[in-house]
Amino acid sequence: MSALSSRHVWTYRLIFLLLSLVLITLKLLPLNLDTFGIPGPDILVVLAFAWMLRQPAVVPLGLLLVVFLLADFLFMRPPGLWTAMMLLASESLRRRRLTMTELPFLVEWSGVAVAVMGMVLLNRLILWVLLVDLDPLGLTLAHAIVTIVIYPLVVGVSKFVFGLRKLGPAELEAL
Repeated sequence: MSALSSRHVWTYRLIFLLLSLVLITLKLLPLNLDTFGIPGPDILVVLAFAWMLRQPAVVPLGLLLVVFLLADFLFMRPPGLWTAMMLLASESLRRRRLTMTELPFLVEWSGVAVAVMGMVLLNRLILWVLLVDLDPLGLTLAHAIVTIVIYPLVVGVSKFVFGLRKLGPAELEAL
């Protein structure tokens, strides 16, 4: 990698970290944005998936670990459970990124949808086995669906505002 591309990667890593911290901070603020009864999306998850599928070097495993473990502690979730599922899902998608670059966006979106649904249902199953009080299943599924629906918007903002374009197969092979 040349110095310019290395600077490019580190700049996007810093932007991802700052965006993640802003999203975590906004989620912690008492803003009462759920006036329609629909749970808000998990923008942090779809941001990580979108950026990781666009340019895998921008979102390394260590950065995901730090961001999502911090989110687990601050959101008072079981420490490491959501982080572990996020790492497994992101690595599964990262492994399939070479085939996703040649296919239409709908295939990428469906892959992310399967990953998000799998994470949400596995999280719910593990918490159920551990006898943790859970939200109603409908609310949990609505949260997952809203998260999936917001994915194209996050991809669009990443592409047109931050200039994060999808790398082609030749560029991914070079990485």
